[in-house]
Amino acid sequence: MKKIVVSSALSALLVLPAMAFEVHNNDDTKVDIYGSIRGYVGYGESGKAGADAGYLIGIQNNSQFGVKFQKDKFKANVEWGAVEPGVDGNVGSTGWRQYWGSYTTSAGTILFGKTNTPTIDNGFTNDFFNNDNGSSGFGGIATGSRKIQIQYNVAGLSLALVEDETGDGRNGGAARPNQESPRIATSYTINDDKGKPIFKAAATYKYYNSNTIQGNVPAGTSAYHAWIGYKPTFGSSFLSLMANYGKNGHLYGEQLTRISTGGYHHSTLDVAGLDAQRAGARVEFGTKLSSDMGLIIGAGYQATFGGKGQKNALKTASEAKKDSMIHSYSAFIQLPYKVSSNFTFAPQVSFYQTIEGTSGARSNTTAGTNTFSGKETGVIAAARIKWDF
Repeated sequence: MKKIVVSSALSALLVLPAMAFEVHNNDDTKVDIYGSIRGYVGYGESGKAGADAGYLIGIQNNSQFGVKFQKDKFKANVEWGAVEPGVDGNVGSTGWRQYWGSYTTSAGTILFGKTNTPTIDNGFTNDFFNNDNGSSGFGGIATGSRKIQIQYNVAGLSLALVEDETGDGRNGGAARPNQESPRIATSYTINDDKGKPIFKAAATYKYYNSNTIQGNVPAGTSAYHAWIGYKPTFGSSFLSLMANYGKNGHLYGEQLTRISTGGYHHSTLDVAGLDAQRAGARVEFGTKLSSDMGLIIGAGYQATFGGKGQKNALKTASEAKKDSMIHSYSAFIQLPYKVSSNFTFAPQVSFYQTIEGTSGARSNTTAGTNTFSGKETGVIAAARIKWDF
């Protein structure tokens, strides 16, 4: 095992796909271009009686094309995505996935721009449904959360001040001036000699100092989550273990409650409301079946509880009311096949189920996701086609 001196958050940004093209290399100046085209085709079914099944085909939103630039101690990255909010958060603007620059000194690296926060899952889960976020809401946390931030990285440690809601400050004509306290995010990671994480501990905290920041979030609200992951390897096999806990993590999108109705994308479930707590765990095992084919199996569980929308939300047969708890389960099997050095074909079958409570019917039918009736099940069989260059 080899410990990488650079922090994993930064090293993940600097790693290029194996087929990246070097278009310029002159002394201390280097330019590379890279990309990843990710599509899927398959079939999905809801567990509800009489529900329509669906034929799935499409391009993953996180298909990407990027350019990396390096001159001496300065690095920069611009990356476009198939569907991506712009640097100002506007989905109608240019789809920048990454837009940052960094400078390295003897004391570490300072980065500013739009990039992933240090607290994402960057290598512990492999469920590629829902744009590689198949585990999110089912025992896992977000695998991508690109925000404007100032990030400091040194010796495996990353610390960032994250801006979840961009704004211009107290402009005279602004109806909702930006009074946001930056979210604090930190992580510590140990990578292997290939730059892949084998251990990560991460935590983030956000304090809402004004009720003008986000709708229906009063001043004084706290939001946070923490998680830990461990991924040892044994010859040609690996075991991945991770666990997470947090409160109000849905406010910044890195810890969510989800449902699947058999489509490629999950839906975010909002019935829990403010102050919802989430605790989850996942386990995955993978091994090589041959030089070109592998096998990955995994499962996860998440509990959502304590939200204001869950107070007295269930009515029992005796008309008594009680708080609800939302249970989310998932399991999958995947057979990734490496057709060539830059082309991977990966069939996968996944099962997802979300259940509210163990008995009783929801008494509050006005709040939350209208399509959620207390139980949702999705079964999906599809294959991902992935070209990297």
